[in-house]
Amino acid sequence: MQLNALLNKSITEAAAVVRGVKPDQLSAPTPCTDWDVRALTNHLLQVASALHLAGRRQTVPDELWGRDFMDEGWADRFDDEGRAAAAAWAQPSAWEGMVSMGGAEMPAPMIATMFASDLAIHGWDLARATGQDYHCDDDVAEATCRFITDMAEQGRQMGIYATPVAVPDAAPALDRALALSGRDPQWAHPTA
Repeated sequence: MQLNALLNKSITEAAAVVRGVKPDQLSAPTPCTDWDVRALTNHLLQVASALHLAGRRQTVPDELWGRDFMDEGWADRFDDEGRAAAAAWAQPSAWEGMVSMGGAEMPAPMIATMFASDLAIHGWDLARATGQDYHCDDDVAEATCRFITDMAEQGRQMGIYATPVAVPDAAPALDRALALSGRDPQWAHPTA
């Protein structure tokens, strides 16, 4: 499957989960132990904004990651940024060359794959934390697993990923990706 299709599916899947978050769930815990539902939802909004900027070949500034997007219309904001990101990445030129992010230059396909994987992993996190189903496309799950397999050690050194969790070799691709990132694929909300 082409990267553009993977990216669009990741955006769509995450948008469905963001739309399902209820205001009374914002303080609930998530599989991301450092973030509650509010912080995780805000991070997904940051990712959608970064993805939009990167697709338009604008620098993704470090300040973006400290920005609070959690106003009253957060789900609409995610939908808007997601649509804008999908439109930007629909242009063939978006996939060429380098994108500036965090003071570094990275190949555009790598940025898109990184953000698609981030949307998949954190979409699952948010769905689990809020009692929603998460429908990850098989191709998105496979691409996410490949990306995390390639980046796991670097991610752990940067504090992005935790110690891997053991899962069977035959586990589904999303479960393997979650486990490589340090998440237990069987995680359930503590009050469930």
